[in-house]
Amino acid sequence: MIDLPPEPPIQQEQVIAQKLVDCGLDAQGFTVKYEDYLQSIEIVIGRDAGATENQFACINRAAGHEIVTFRENALQSAYTDFMAELYRPQMIADATAGLKKLGLLDNFPKRTAYESLADYARALESHCGLIPGSALKAHGEGISFQPPREVDFKEFSKKYSGLIAAIMYANAIGDSEGFGFIGNAAIAEAGKR
Repeated sequence: MIDLPPEPPIQQEQVIAQKLVDCGLDAQGFTVKYEDYLQSIEIVIGRDAGATENQFACINRAAGHEIVTFRENALQSAYTDFMAELYRPQMIADATAGLKKLGLLDNFPKRTAYESLADYARALESHCGLIPGSALKAHGEGISFQPPREVDFKEFSKKYSGLIAAIMYANAIGDSEGFGFIGNAAIAEAGKR
């Protein structure tokens, strides 16, 4: 009997690639590669893979927790929407629990009750015990979180945890999907002083 070297272990990338082929994607149209800068495997799906929106669930199962990037903007946008809807029930449950724990769930402001996005932003701040207009700013179709620069770094979490929980809840229930965060670097810089 001849001793043969052991078979090399199957790499996770190979397993994912095979699953994607099983989903109906053309193997020549995608790459599955570990990326150091992401510290994750990235699956890049190009036009030649022949991916369609009908394959999103299969692609998601094949990818697991790895990063999926479509080269076509329309497919990337549709996949992002698919993922948001897939995780929305868990996001709502988590956000609801967070607000309930902070005592902010009762009488939570609903977007439909406010004529403008700016009015809604002020209502969220007021609901969370903040001065309206002090941290949220409405811009077009979105709201940005812009805490004052002079906020003490140690007090930041205490002061804004309720508002951040409210933002997460509003996003989860679909009342505002246009929240952005501005000024984090300034807050972090202030904490170093």
